[in-house]
Amino acid sequence: MMDYRRADPNYIGFVPETAADAIDLFFRMKRLGLRPEHFPEAFVWCSRKLNDEEGVKFEEWLVAPQGVSKTRELYTPDPEAEKIRLQLLKEAEARDLADALARNTIAEESTSPLEPAQEPMEILEPLQFDDMEVDDEKVPNTMSAPSER
Repeated sequence: MMDYRRADPNYIGFVPETAADAIDLFFRMKRLGLRPEHFPEAFVWCSRKLNDEEGVKFEEWLVAPQGVSKTRELYTPDPEAEKIRLQLLKEAEARDLADALARNTIAEESTSPLEPAQEPMEILEPLQFDDMEVDDEKVPNTMSAPSER
């Protein structure tokens, strides 16, 4: 039995059970202002109660809304263009590998071309320490005794 509320084109409170109903619900949501970035969630929402057979129909509609042409031949790449594409791919992968190896190499004591070479610091004066020796037993205890409460 069909819900009489579906006569209203703005009504979206129904749960589709066929691919046609799911497509109808999606377009109703779209007419009410559904934004394109929310389409994936809307597709899931519209198909939540579809059985396997109807789900396949809905997926086919998502992929090719006008249907797949049986008479039009499939795309076959030009052999010359494919040869150039493979050559460019090979060059790009070699370049990326060389860059990755250069970034991952640890060079000991090497300087970056972005940083100037650093000179070692000169010690101007030797460090001076007091001649006083400290014996822990002779230093007075500065800690106070715990208070009695």
